[in-house]
Amino acid sequence: MRVPWSSRACGFWNAQSTRTRARVPMRTVATRIARPILKRVTDLPVPTEDVFDAARDILIKLERMRDILTNPRESSVRLVMNPEKMVIKEAQRTYTYLNLYGYFTDLVICNRMLPAEAIDGYFEQWKASQARYFGLVQEAFAPIPILTAKLMHDEVVGLERLEEFGGVIYGEADPTLVMYEGTAQEIRQEGDTFVLSIALPFVSKDDINLTRNGDELIVHVGKQQRNLILPRALIGAENAGAKMVGNRLEVRFRKAAAATA
Repeated sequence: MRVPWSSRACGFWNAQSTRTRARVPMRTVATRIARPILKRVTDLPVPTEDVFDAARDILIKLERMRDILTNPRESSVRLVMNPEKMVIKEAQRTYTYLNLYGYFTDLVICNRMLPAEAIDGYFEQWKASQARYFGLVQEAFAPIPILTAKLMHDEVVGLERLEEFGGVIYGEADPTLVMYEGTAQEIRQEGDTFVLSIALPFVSKDDINLTRNGDELIVHVGKQQRNLILPRALIGAENAGAKMVGNRLEVRFRKAAAATA
């Protein structure tokens, strides 16, 4: 995860600190007033002002952290996965949840890829399987950039080996740069409806066909398809329509009403 610190972030922290600090005093005042009364009628410990100060500091730090982690110019997530079916599926689910909570993903790294010089024969089927699943990674995470990391000949341990491994992945590129800006996929809530928004530029609604299969939403565009893993909260939700809004497909889900006695 990239977390470059900046004066802009620190300045925003100060604003957040003021906002958090404004929420705490009423509780502190109420406790200060009630403390002498409670001490007379109960032996239970009553929180001191130090406790509220500590709680306030935790709230301030959490808000600061949230602001940094949800600012794509300050930090981003990079997903690393092996080219294996279940690993890719869990990475897709993680990506969906990251979008749900406002965290940005700017790069995907497909790890432990067999290098071209690997001996055929024993590895032939393995290489074919990796090539097939790498295609699934490209399909699932486009348009986010995808880099590969080859299977190293020994364990990567120590700073020197890590530096070498970083060169294998990034080459001459600066790994601290933002590799992708924007959200290829996001989820938002509108009342009792959840909206899954997917970037699909240069596509009309007539070109799209949607199907559901358990926790997967399958988007067909012509001869291409993209399998999206839904959050568990949406697996039992009812389809509530889909439409193109600009260059994004918006698919709506509505939670089924609870049965009444």
